[in-house]
This record gives sequence, C-alpha cells and structure tokens, in this order.
Amino acid sequence: LEFSSPAHETQPKRRHPVPPTEKMPKKCSEAALSLLTCMEETECVKKDKKSVMECLRDDFESEPCSAQRNAYYTCKHSQLNMRTRIRGVRVY
Repeated sequence: LEFSSPAHETQPKRRHPVPPTEKMPKKCSEAALSLLTCMEETECVKKDKKSVMECLRDDFESEPCSAQRNAYYTCKHSQLNMRTRIRGVRVY
C-alpha cells in the first residue's frame, strides 16, 4: 500500500531537511551578538589585534562590555535552571 497526497507531490525534494537560512535562532543569540559587537569595538581587539575570545578571558580587557557579558551569562544560566525552563527564557 502506498499513501500519496498531493501536498507531498508538489514539494521539491531537499537534500537537507532544513536549509541553514530557515533554522530557528538560538535562545541567546541576541545577547551573544550584542556581546560580540561590543567586544569588537574594544581596544583589545582593535589595537592589540587579539581575538575576541582572548580578550574575553581577560577581565580587565572585557570590562567595557560587562553588561552584555552579564546578560549573556544570565541567558545561558536560565536555560539550565529548571524554574526558568518551565517559565521560559526571559528576554534581555
């Protein structure tokens, strides 16, 4: 027995189930993007030509972006916390 519906016949076959452009964004992507853009503006990245990860490891160099760093940490922490997993991730 074969079941066929008109909806399946009209859709083109894809190699990948979902193309990368159609994937849902990650929960903390906005916080991560704001932290990344802030770190790219610091002197550590611009003048010293260090990578963003190297500058994030140094607390003194990442101090101008401490608010964005705290927001990203809080967002990632809320994904692990059972109370906020039930209530949902807060928007920062």
